[in-house]
Amino acid sequence: MKKHLLAICLVAPLAFSATSHGADAKKPLALWECQDFLGVQESYRPIVVSFAEALDKRDRPEEAVLDVDGIATRTPMLVKQCSENPTIKLRDALVGMNKK
Repeated sequence: MKKHLLAICLVAPLAFSATSHGADAKKPLALWECQDFLGVQESYRPIVVSFAEALDKRDRPEEAVLDVDGIATRTPMLVKQCSENPTIKLRDALVGMNKK
């Protein structure tokens, strides 16, 4: 589990540098909309989901443990939900998925 978290921490800077075409690089993740998420390269979407779930509204880590297996299953569901509703906030879409 620690290896997965370490890998995400090492890859995250690359992911967010590659997202500049999808979302404004200075836009905090808490303010992202689904259309920003859909603009990210497909291979980086699980990393964005992991960060979006781990950060609270002030962009601080909420939990020390990250559910890596859950991210692999939630990413395609989030893509589908965001494709249907591109103008909702990414965080709201994640909260809606967690309630289901």
